[in-house]
Amino acid sequence: MTRTTVAVAVAVVAAFVAVVAALVGCAPVDEMPASPVPTVLVEHDDGEVVTPEVASGATQREAIVAAEKAMRTFAQPDLSPADWYEAMLPLLSESAGVAYRTMDPTAIPVRRVLEGAYVLEGSTEVALIVRVPTDVGAYNVSLTRSGVDQPWLAERIRPADA
Repeated sequence: MTRTTVAVAVAVVAAFVAVVAALVGCAPVDEMPASPVPTVLVEHDDGEVVTPEVASGATQREAIVAAEKAMRTFAQPDLSPADWYEAMLPLLSESAGVAYRTMDPTAIPVRRVLEGAYVLEGSTEVALIVRVPTDVGAYNVSLTRSGVDQPWLAERIRPADA
């Protein structure tokens, strides 16, 4: 699978997750009902088309850890833009790395990440959204990865009500 095919597939899955999350609300991982398998299909270079699997409990726990780390790193408005970006870059997807390159950390109102992050409904093994409580309200961290053996990377970080 080419990097472009993966990026497109991940973007489609992330959009699906965002729409489902907006329509059905959210619940903590322990209280979430089983999600139906998304109808999003991913085409591999060899022509094989697969449906991404629903995220397992272990996958969701890994994603929560990654989202909290990204959010703690994001919530450093006192850093210089260069230092902030350098800290964020390893936690970001390729497209997010480009998008956040010009971010001014002084504009970030978050100072502290709180306990209680959870994965929103509609998650898959390669794309999901984690709701992370902060001192200024909840934030959604959209995470993606190119495969189940790859690390979660932040695609987008935004206030939950945005």
